[in-house]
Amino acid sequence: MKNERTKISRRAFLASSACAISAPLIMSGSVFGFNGGVSPSNKINLFHIGLGNRGNELLGGFLGNPNYHSVGVCDCYKDHLDRAAERVNNHYHDDACVKYAHYEDALQRTDYDAIVCACPDHWHTKISIEACQAGKDVYCEKPLTLTLQETRLIVKAARKYNRVCTSGSQRVMEDYGYMAPILQSGAIGEVKEVFIEVGDPPRHCYLPEQPIPEGFDWDRWQGQAPYGPYNSERCSGNYGGGWRRYGDYGTGFLADWGAHKFAGALYDLGMDLEEPVELTPPGYEGQEYCCAIFKNGVKMYHAWRGPYDITFVGTEGKYEHPKSNLKPLKPVDVRRYSGGAGNIADDFAFCVRNRLRPFQDFAYGANAAAVCQLLAICHKLNRRLQWDSANCRFINDDEANRHVQRVQRAPYTIPEV
Repeated sequence: MKNERTKISRRAFLASSACAISAPLIMSGSVFGFNGGVSPSNKINLFHIGLGNRGNELLGGFLGNPNYHSVGVCDCYKDHLDRAAERVNNHYHDDACVKYAHYEDALQRTDYDAIVCACPDHWHTKISIEACQAGKDVYCEKPLTLTLQETRLIVKAARKYNRVCTSGSQRVMEDYGYMAPILQSGAIGEVKEVFIEVGDPPRHCYLPEQPIPEGFDWDRWQGQAPYGPYNSERCSGNYGGGWRRYGDYGTGFLADWGAHKFAGALYDLGMDLEEPVELTPPGYEGQEYCCAIFKNGVKMYHAWRGPYDITFVGTEGKYEHPKSNLKPLKPVDVRRYSGGAGNIADDFAFCVRNRLRPFQDFAYGANAAAVCQLLAICHKLNRRLQWDSANCRFINDDEANRHVQRVQRAPYTIPEV
């Protein structure tokens, strides 16, 4: 794929009727000096929303990054909230960290520039959209969205409100990015098939009710998802279990790791804005795995429990990550982190300061989420599906179309964009 690093300008956004800005553009980034302001430190002020397992890991990474200053934390579980605030205060040797149980209160503040959202997947779209509406830039964990409809809404919000928004999938570049120039140079010929080993599709949650811990707002944690009885496993951030398994809150391990691996494979092929046109289930015409078929004929298989990691099969051979050792046949211009950044956090910082679309811009993260969601629906219905990406609908399949969006529980509905 050609390098598509684009400067986000007010004129460019206003030029598109789909991205028309109906509210005044909020440029909190003036603190950095690009609206006539001058910043003594040039740090990006952050507010962290969601401080479970992954949120704590991200908090540590951003606290250790000189580009950023963390000003506050938000979590609906008091233990998580207090622990995170103490960690921030200990890092800066003060007691300045502010904390909120409700992210809406945090979004009212004007003393920071961007949020870091590490809530469970079913909260990503709502919080990201409302942050954009509040004039904040967004670093949101992967998988970026829960439903196919949300993949459209979250990108629309980033464009409409002229925000710098990145999906936090560091592995796309840092684990799998090295393959992009190799594959796009034709080192294995024309790629025909990709086998991607990730976990199982989502399942229903059948867990007995347990007492809700003191200080935990269980209703808020569930948000727009259907209300279910509290169980510690239902809401656990455990990477090998917990909420990631269940369809109410995520798209199973298919999307949890798939948001890394499918995104990486799509990037490597220069296809990371492409959605499949057809899905076929295991057993269809003798195939072993669920398959996403793209307009150019590339087949991507969800090789659940397969020995593949990521394996590309071309007309002139195959490339197995991380076993193969090939070099590009010729120089290839591929999208990279901006400003010489070596990691996704530094890429985000450079893009916030310079108003650029980051390496894993919401458009790319949403596309990867959509591929995983389409495969999950194909698993569930166990039949061939045809997908109309332009209209966000399955062709002539009312049952499948009921999975494009979900009923949202009030008062936690996703806002209009």
